[in-house]
Amino acid sequence: MVLFENLKLALQSLKANPLRSALTLIGIAVGIGAVLYVVELGEQTQKRVNERLKSLGSNVLLIRPGFSRMRGIRTAADMNNLKWHEAEEILEASDVITGVVPTYSGQGMAEFKDQNWTTRVTGTTPEYETMNNDHPIEGRFFNEHELDTRARVCVIGATVHEKLFGSDLPVGESILISSKRFTVVGLLGAKGESWFNPDDQIFVPLTTAQERLFGVDYLSRILAQIRRAEDFDEALFDIENTLRRSHRLAPDKDNDFRVRRQDFFLSTVQETNKEIANFIILIALVSLIVGGIGIANVMLVSVAERTREIGIRRAVGAKKAHIIIQFMVEAVILGVIGGLLGIAGGLGFNYFSIGAGLGLPWAWTAYSFCICAGIGGSAGIYPAYRAANANVIDSLRYE
Repeated sequence: MVLFENLKLALQSLKANPLRSALTLIGIAVGIGAVLYVVELGEQTQKRVNERLKSLGSNVLLIRPGFSRMRGIRTAADMNNLKWHEAEEILEASDVITGVVPTYSGQGMAEFKDQNWTTRVTGTTPEYETMNNDHPIEGRFFNEHELDTRARVCVIGATVHEKLFGSDLPVGESILISSKRFTVVGLLGAKGESWFNPDDQIFVPLTTAQERLFGVDYLSRILAQIRRAEDFDEALFDIENTLRRSHRLAPDKDNDFRVRRQDFFLSTVQETNKEIANFIILIALVSLIVGGIGIANVMLVSVAERTREIGIRRAVGAKKAHIIIQFMVEAVILGVIGGLLGIAGGLGFNYFSIGAGLGLPWAWTAYSFCICAGIGGSAGIYPAYRAANANVIDSLRYE
């Protein structure tokens, strides 16, 4: 009964000063909404990164040429020292490498009717589909016969499909790549962006890319799949031995190539995203503290304005505990209502900005209630204590 009465008094007090109450609620709501938005954004980003990690294939090493040098100074350009036969030699020389895929990538203009789009054209072998988990959602990947005959066939990514065909099916259509006609035999599903956009590319047979499109005899990279993650050191040893021998590097010379786990880049992005999300959450929590200071300020003003009311209540028999509970309940209500507004705002912003549906990070929603109630209670302690210990005679005389 006492609690219900205090709730009623608290709501009446908030209604008596609507603008002041609204500004305080906004401060709390913005903080909670920011926390929930950042948490949800982090979860969605984590989900996309995890999906991309799975799509990269398991235990795949990325072998890339080293950086070229001019007068002993490293430049941004890659060396042109990886060859197709070296990929085959790596496979033959190692017991732990189960497959290799040579690739070459370059820029090309893709055209279909009146639409054109500049994209990355990647020449590779049919094994790329299995090793990199790039299975077409429509049509098929190119085969060994098309690789041997330098066939003008291609598999396009989701971005290229959208730019050239819109919503129409591309399989079977003819497109121009760098002014040469190709038949689309497959369409890949959307993967989402990582450190680059994997959907914005076209795959063609490696022989076609090297001889018909770019006129090169070297590779951009070699993908090497190992049996299991524990074999990385042995695979690295085999790769280094093979390539150093092929490149005729003296023992005192550094490697002129680089070997990395293919998922290394996304793992780094994943860790960086976590650090940034934690930093933003910290900033949002600071804004909640500022909101708590606002509640404390409102409660102090409320105590000063209601000094005579407090004196009358004490004079007719109210105890100090009753006064403390009254103002503490009022402060907690401010915090909780602000939290509810923040949760609603975070939910709406997530829906329209992230596209995450109506899902909420329920754990953080619960934390938010506790944080808001705690902030409200903490902010109301001193004003409530001050109100309860005010001199009754002085309070009755207060104008």
